[in-house]
Amino acid sequence: MHYHYVTKQWDHNHIEDIVPFCCDSCHRSWCRENGESYDGWNGCQEGGDSVEYCANCGTVAGGRYECDCQRDSIVVNRGQSEHGERCMHGNWIQVPMP
Repeated sequence: MHYHYVTKQWDHNHIEDIVPFCCDSCHRSWCRENGESYDGWNGCQEGGDSVEYCANCGTVAGGRYECDCQRDSIVVNRGQSEHGERCMHGNWIQVPMP
């Protein structure tokens, strides 16, 4: 999992938001589309206590999985999905994009 740290303009040491990604390519794409500067590789993160989804493509990026399907069915760099995708247990593998 990759993270992008959004900092306040007036204080570059103050983190305002942490944005998760499934891969470096999604991290770069999101930064381009959102006017954020890409500050280099920030991968190999463990994730949080719940499942986290890529801010760019909506796939499972990491965190604590609800079932093994979320861990085993990660597809990197897939396109966004209007309706998302659930596994056989009903858990999200890719969340719907707005």
